[in-house]
Amino acid sequence: MTGMSQLEGVQSKISARDRAQWLMNHLTAGVAVVAVAGIGVFGYVSAATIPGSTSSAAATTSTSTSASTSTSSASSTSSPSSSGLSSSGTVSSSSGSGVAVSGGS
Repeated sequence: MTGMSQLEGVQSKISARDRAQWLMNHLTAGVAVVAVAGIGVFGYVSAATIPGSTSSAAATTSTSTSASTSTSSASSTSSPSSSGLSSSGTVSSSSGSGVAVSGGS
């Protein structure tokens, strides 16, 4: 009889391992689905809270208007201090709204 109880013990360990492996597989899949959904929610919230216009046409128009205004005022001046450059290398602005510029050095 000890052989039969030993076999039952082995079978119960095997079934417990199978149940644990099934649970881990399903938990892993669930965590992956929740992570992807979380990234989607995070992206949506980030896009919704970015300040500025929501239309690319409006953004292009305002950027080109600001850029043309700043280039025309810079080309009409001849000294570095009147164009917004100081001797320390920093840029200052006397009026107008800020324009984000990327690239360059």
